[in-house]
Parts: sequence; C-alpha cells; structure tokens
Amino acid sequence: MNQPASPTRQPPGLLPESMPLYAQIRNLLIARVIKGEWGPGELLPSEMRLAAEYSVHQGTVRKALDEMAAQNILVRQQGKGTFVNASSMRHSTYHFFRVLPKAGETMEPPATAFVSIETAAATDEEHARLKMPADQREVVRSVRLRSFGGVPKIVERVAQPSYLFPGLADLYRELLPETTYGIIERRYRVLVVKVMERLTAIPASGKDSALLNVAAGTPVLEVDRIAEAIDGQYVEWRVSRCLTDAHEYVVELT
Repeated sequence: MNQPASPTRQPPGLLPESMPLYAQIRNLLIARVIKGEWGPGELLPSEMRLAAEYSVHQGTVRKALDEMAAQNILVRQQGKGTFVNASSMRHSTYHFFRVLPKAGETMEPPATAFVSIETAAATDEEHARLKMPADQREVVRSVRLRSFGGVPKIVERVAQPSYLFPGLADLYRELLPETTYGIIERRYRVLVVKVMERLTAIPASGKDSALLNVAAGTPVLEVDRIAEAIDGQYVEWRVSRCLTDAHEYVVELT
C-alpha cells in the first residue's frame, strides 16, 4: 500500500511565502544586517555555513548574497569573503524612491520638511488599508513636503500603525532628515521589503496646490503606496502627490 507523501518541511527560519527561496534568504540576511548582527565592514559567515544554518543548497545562498551585493548592501571580495558594505545604510534612502529628475538632469537628494505630525485615532480607511487588528485603532499621521533645489515638488500624507512604532512621532521630530524606512529599520528592527503602488493623474487640491505653490487644479501624479515588512505586516500607507514638470516616476523591471 502506498504511503502518503510527507509534506514539504519549511527550512528553519524561513517565512512561509510564495517568493523564491533565495529571495527569502536574502530578506532574512538583510534583516540580520539591520539588527546589527554584522556591522559595516564586518565579515559574514561563509556560504557553506549559511547554507547549513538555513538547510538550503549553497547555490541558493550564493544567489541571495549576489543580489545583496548588486544592491550595494554587501561587498564580495574574492579570496576574502563577503562583507557588509560600510555605506550600506544609505541603501534605504532611495531603494523605494521612484521620483527622479528627468533624463539629463543632475540627481540630488530631496529636502524633507514635516508640515504636521500627530498620533491620532485611525480613520476607517486607514485601519482597513493598513490591515490593523480590530483592537488597534491609533496611527502616527504625518504630512511632509519634499523639495528639490528649494522648490517643493511632492506632498506626502502618511499613516503608520502606532502599536508597531511607539514614540515614532517624537523620533521623526528628533531625527529629521533621516528617512522613514531608515528610522523604522534601525530603531524598531522592522525591514520594509516590498511596496505596492497605484498611480493616478489627478488635479491638485486646494491644500496640495498651496503647499506646492501652484494653481489649484494643476495636474499632479498621485502615488498610493502600501509598504510591507519582511513579516508580512503593513507598516505604512502613503499617498504622494507629485509635480512632474521637471521630475518623472521611474520603474526598473528585471
């Protein structure tokens, strides 16, 4: 009599996700870098040791490390090993930032100013979009203005679950201009690994046009984003309204 097939056992430490195995390994290794297990310039364990730790083939680990090196998180040195890039913490600054100068113009980091920050009761829409537990009803809500060369180009309205990030509003005031994802990665050990965005062309509202110094009704690009952490939790709902006269939304698909 045939025995039923044994269920496939998930290697230890991996998330039950549909993403490829090497991508899961990559995300877990990134999380360990962010937690400080290996600091900037420090040597990671060998591919063989990591493969044994996660119960996967060495080639799977190699692919994960190669991708992290391509993202400038790691540096691979032949004959020496794999090291955390000493400048890897800058990686989060533009990893999910898609609004860039049009071709031929010089790239410069945007200056960010908070228009308002508050901890408040979540609206029904915020609660639903962030998939918050029924007993959690509070968010950190902020309005931010991003400027290039002193000219305002992007208005962002952001909501984040306060139960995941206690004290976040005060940290924003203290650590500006450090990036949002940089703060939650380093202070709360929460790694954003995926964003889902919807793009729509809309006329600027009265409030947005005042912040952007343009006439009401000026066309803007609305980018509606949900950010997802490595454990699958939704950690941010952000709606950005962008002027595209000198900037454009850029996506690179591989």
